[in-house]
Amino acid sequence: GHETTLVTRAPMKRRNFLQYASTATAISAMGASPSARAQAFPSKPIRIICPYPAGATTDAVSRLMANALQSDSGSTVIVDNRSGAGGNIGTEAAARAEADGYTLLLGALGPMAANPALYSRLNFDPAKDFTPLAWAASVPLIWAVHPSFPAATAKEALEWLRKNPGKFSYASAGNGTPQHLAGELVKRHTGTSILHIPYRGSAPALNDVLGGTVQMVFEATPAILQHVQSGRLKALAVTSARRIPALPGVPTLKESGLDAEISGWYGFLAPAAIAADRKAWLVKHMGAALAAKATQDRLAELGSVPIDNSPQAFARLLDSERARWQTLIREVGIKLD
Repeated sequence: GHETTLVTRAPMKRRNFLQYASTATAISAMGASPSARAQAFPSKPIRIICPYPAGATTDAVSRLMANALQSDSGSTVIVDNRSGAGGNIGTEAAARAEADGYTLLLGALGPMAANPALYSRLNFDPAKDFTPLAWAASVPLIWAVHPSFPAATAKEALEWLRKNPGKFSYASAGNGTPQHLAGELVKRHTGTSILHIPYRGSAPALNDVLGGTVQMVFEATPAILQHVQSGRLKALAVTSARRIPALPGVPTLKESGLDAEISGWYGFLAPAAIAADRKAWLVKHMGAALAAKATQDRLAELGSVPIDNSPQAFARLLDSERARWQTLIREVGIKLD
């Protein structure tokens, strides 16, 4: 799963052109001193490694950032899909890349938080090998069931599950994904037994739930919304802190008596040894790219709720999510190798 896409270069705005012209003059005046060289970043394309295949939400967020960062900064930005091993392959490639600011990573819950507990050996340490640049999106999941499932609400569903241990199953987009961990969290909180059936991605998982071979799924809002709205699936709860505008009638897990909140989250990181001035450049331009109205509108279409995009907020999220999911995974005893 290795594919590089070149995003067409945006025409240089006059403001940017003047900045480039003044930088070029400064560099020629100073000769190629180290400080002049530092000012010349970026002088070649920036690559965002997305550790998942094209077409997933992770890929959509990566491409959105590539386009927005390119229009904001005038630099060429490309997306490099390196999928496999629950996001570990692409994440390891980014960890081993030169920390020069030209290779960045799309970070997600699996490789950044859950995988250190799911896999006995990782060739990277998400807590030590990367530095956060921007938190891009937070997408709640919807707990949905096939219409034949005998419960109309999450509370009723939990009763059914308690009375019928092991009789029902849930589909996920794969081991270690938010969709998988959401199911494990619900099982843990309620003492129910539901069989987990992992698929390779959301599309095949949803197909089997739509067909009724699997009874339920916890899935990201954009992937499942149309099926809920058309009545092909029944939404029991949303996993966010508040109800979502697209489904105002669907309660949260908390309102359903389950004190839990889960989201698929996505952000951007650089190898940890990046120079401070290059990190500052990336933080500034990525922040501006995310703040643009067009970016915000597209993120809302992808189901993201408003968040603090700063690297500090992303760092806090990473710390809390690592502690939370690694604890759950060890308590439940899930292993993937």
